[in-house]
Amino acid sequence: MTHMAVKKAMLLAAGLGTRLRPMTLTTPKPLLPLDGACLIDQQLRFLAKAGVLEVMINIHHLGEKIRRHVGDGARYGLEIRYSEEPEILGTGGGIKKAAGFFGEEPFFALNADALTDADAAAAATLHVSSDAAATMVVKELSAGETYNPLEVGGDGFVKGFGRGSHFFTGLQVLGPEMLSALPEAGTVSCLIRDGYEKLIREKKPVRAFAHAGYFNDLGTFERYDAARRDVAEGKFVLLA
Repeated sequence: MTHMAVKKAMLLAAGLGTRLRPMTLTTPKPLLPLDGACLIDQQLRFLAKAGVLEVMINIHHLGEKIRRHVGDGARYGLEIRYSEEPEILGTGGGIKKAAGFFGEEPFFALNADALTDADAAAAATLHVSSDAAATMVVKELSAGETYNPLEVGGDGFVKGFGRGSHFFTGLQVLGPEMLSALPEAGTVSCLIRDGYEKLIREKKPVRAFAHAGYFNDLGTFERYDAARRDVAEGKFVLLA
C-alpha cells in the first residue's frame, strides 16, 4: 500500500498536568525528562518520522518554556507554530482555534504526553483511502485498564463510546468534517463529546486503526515511572 502522507499536525500541549504535581508546577508536562530528552522531543520526532512537515502546538501552562525549548522546529526537521490559549479550550477547542492552519487538508492530532510506536503513516493512508471523516488509532483494552472504552464494529468503524473492547490512544487523523462539527472557535469543547459523538450521530464514517504495540499516556506518577522503566529496559525506543 502506498502511503498517503499527511503533512500537518496538531500537538496538544496546553494541559496543566495536575496529577503530576509538584513536578509540573515548574515544568510543563511536555518538558518532563525521559532518558536525556523531553517528552515533547519524542512526539515531534514521531510526527516528523510520519512525514509531517508543519506542526501547530497549543500552549497554556508554562507555555513560554515550551516555546523556548522547541523553538521554530528546525532541529526536528519541522516548521512549528504556536497557538496560545489564555484560557484552556479543551481538546476540541484547541483544535478548532487552529482551524485556519489546517484548511481543507487532513492532519494528525496527538497528545504531548502519550507515547506510542503506532504506524502513523499507515493510519493516514487508511484515513485517506477510506474517505473517513476521522480516524482514531485504538488499542484493545487489557484487564484492569481504566481507559474509556469505545466500540469498533466488524467493518472497522467506530460505533460509539462508553462500551466496547477498545480505547482511544489520542493519536488521530482529522479533516474538515471534524473542524465543522466542533463548536465555534473560542469555545471550550471536548473532542469526543462535541466532535466524535456528533459525527457518529450524523452517520459520518469514523474509522478505527488498530494498534497492537506500545502505548502509555504519562498522566500519573505510576505511568511516568513505567515509561522511564520501559525506555531503560528497551521496551520502548525513543527516536533520536
